Amino acid sequence: MYFKIVFNSYLKNFLIIFLSLISFFIFIDFMLNKDRLPNSANLQILYIFYNGVNASILIYPLALLLAVIVTVISLVKRNEIIAFLSLGYSFKKLFKPIVTLSTIITLFFILLQLNTNTSFGDKAKSIITGKYFSNINKNLFFKFNNNIIFIKKLDVLHKTAYDMKVFFIQNKKLKYIYDIKKAKFENNSWKSDEIIKHIIFPTKIIDKKINVELLKGFKPDILNKLESKVYMTLKIAFQALYLLKKENMNVNFIKTYIYNAIIPPLSFILLIVIVFLKAPIHTRISNTSLYIAVSLFSGIILWSVFLLIRKMAISGVISPDLGFILPFIILLALSVYYFRKI
Repeated sequence: MYFKIVFNSYLKNFLIIFLSLISFFIFIDFMLNKDRLPNSANLQILYIFYNGVNASILIYPLALLLAVIVTVISLVKRNEIIAFLSLGYSFKKLFKPIVTLSTIITLFFILLQLNTNTSFGDKAKSIITGKYFSNINKNLFFKFNNNIIFIKKLDVLHKTAYDMKVFFIQNKKLKYIYDIKKAKFENNSWKSDEIIKHIIFPTKIIDKKINVELLKGFKPDILNKLESKVYMTLKIAFQALYLLKKENMNVNFIKTYIYNAIIPPLSFILLIVIVFLKAPIHTRISNTSLYIAVSLFSGIILWSVFLLIRKMAISGVISPDLGFILPFIILLALSVYYFRKI
């Protein structure tokens, strides 16, 4: 009985708060960018959808916490917490529906990011820039191991790269260059019928035609995201991490996207446990206003801290391992402490 009552109350409050926040965000964003959007109503609807889903991934942990606060206050005002405790239920049992629903919603959004190649934010941006129907990316430039790769034009849809150049560097000296006019991604590697290898000597350059497989495992989506380092989905991040880790490369910016999709939502679940375990029992013997203020402040601070950590980790200011895992460990320790204390 208690599980259904608390679960339904929490679900209702979450949906109301979540949809309200998303609607507010979509409205503000649409008003700010309406002059940049195309006149097509279909594209405008797609932009609202993509932007809404992208915002929901960012907002849902905060909505989960706000829903807990509203649920607790409503249970207190209706004297339901007192009633459940009088029937022999403990706080440990009462927070099970809260944690169950929070975990289900969190896993849903993590799986959503894990099963998409192109992020919703990337799709929304492509509509504003007029590139929604274009799969062509130009002038991609990035470093892999000790080599530098330049692609003049990348057709992601047809998995074709044009004017690709791979510069091989050893001991800080340019040894040779692969010059590929056209390469196609087939059987997990880039292949071309004709590759010209420019061998660099101190006094001359020798050209040689060869046939080799290049950048094994580097799918077009991965090449595109490695160059831009923005809007990387969880699926692409895991694939890129697997490839670059084998080359002993710096993968901190990739780990940042992985941590950002997993650690903050799990941290909010721990904060939800703490907030619920510290919930007031009755309005006459508890300061509900202080409880609401402290809970809201804690949630906003935690949300802001993870946003700051994400930006600092991407720019290389701090290590993503330290930035994301340390707050999680602190919250885990606090939640275990309050759980044992109840």
